[in-house]
Amino acid sequence: MMTNNARILIVSNSYAPVVGGLQTVAHNLAKRLVEHGHEVRVITNRYPAAVSAKEVIDGVRVDRLLFLWPDVDQLRRLRPDLFGVSFFYGPKSQAKLRRVMRDFRPDVVNVHFPDHQIPFILKLRRQFAFRLVVSLHGHDVERLDTEPAVPDREERKPNSARAQLRSILSTADAITACSRHILDKAIQLESSVSGKGHVIYNGVDLARFSNKACYFHPRPYVLAFGRLTHQKGFDLLLQAFAKASSANSSVDLVIAGEGEDRDQLKALADQLGFNQRIHFFGQASPEEIVQLLNGSLFVVVPSRHEAFGIVALEVLAAGKTLLATRTGGLAEFLSQVGDSRVTLVEPTADGLTDGLRRLLIPMGNGSSVQARSTRVPEQFSWTNVAKLYEQVLVGDRT
Repeated sequence: MMTNNARILIVSNSYAPVVGGLQTVAHNLAKRLVEHGHEVRVITNRYPAAVSAKEVIDGVRVDRLLFLWPDVDQLRRLRPDLFGVSFFYGPKSQAKLRRVMRDFRPDVVNVHFPDHQIPFILKLRRQFAFRLVVSLHGHDVERLDTEPAVPDREERKPNSARAQLRSILSTADAITACSRHILDKAIQLESSVSGKGHVIYNGVDLARFSNKACYFHPRPYVLAFGRLTHQKGFDLLLQAFAKASSANSSVDLVIAGEGEDRDQLKALADQLGFNQRIHFFGQASPEEIVQLLNGSLFVVVPSRHEAFGIVALEVLAAGKTLLATRTGGLAEFLSQVGDSRVTLVEPTADGLTDGLRRLLIPMGNGSSVQARSTRVPEQFSWTNVAKLYEQVLVGDRT
């Protein structure tokens, strides 16, 4: 076990300034490892293409590569363009990674959301000596639930996403997962994970919520925010809001975020006849999210599936009442919080309707914003979360 400050290479599927749960975790971890005296570099995907190939963010050097590897799955998905350019960019990115390994000489390589980086990391594993820690964030494992099971001989093919994930999990020295729910799924996929897996819940930066400014909206509103995708269940929320509106007709619904379902959701709001009471804010910055939270009556997290749910943790940090669905890691960590501000319902339109009615009726005309509180269990502070990661990456130095 390492006892001195270490050189740590974080290889994340995505990174700041891109916004999202994975990016938040990797970025906060990198910052705090530097604060603890470690040398840290980050390698990530160059996506979107407009981001810089290299830059320094909060004192951490970030290099962005195109993790493209020739894979017949690209042809199956009708992407011959990706298959073709991968023969150029794959070797180029691999060479860049080898230079980083020779120059930086990391003691630890921490892979977050293993995906397109897997074949590159497995090659490095055969060429260099380092401690490999794989950090799972949810969809990296859960997406395989929809991949049809194939015979073992097929799983060994290098173009299988299932086989690639099993390969890096089996060769890793340690595994972290954002919830027990995700760790159990990883164990089902690769049994060796059970002996080296650690659950580390995501964290929240309480300093963000010192901003007490409120977003101005002409009517009281309920807030929901996140990626506008099927998994996040915003369509269920729209249906539930329409059904529960009789409980309080003076309250609007504000939805912040972007995603592939945005147009469908706007069309659904029109179809339900609620386009005047359902407002799409668009992409919100971290500062705008805090202001939206401050001004809201309460917040809904309507996910169909959720590996953890950083959104829910931010809601509690802002001192707001939370209506959330009883699913996956979301229900797991909220049950540990044991907060009276939390109402859990089934991940259905009917479940959300019932929850909305229960919260809207006591509010009368909905004119008052609920009192603030920033009580969040210490285990969810980024100070504590970073220490847990550090113990897995380099050992307890205390």
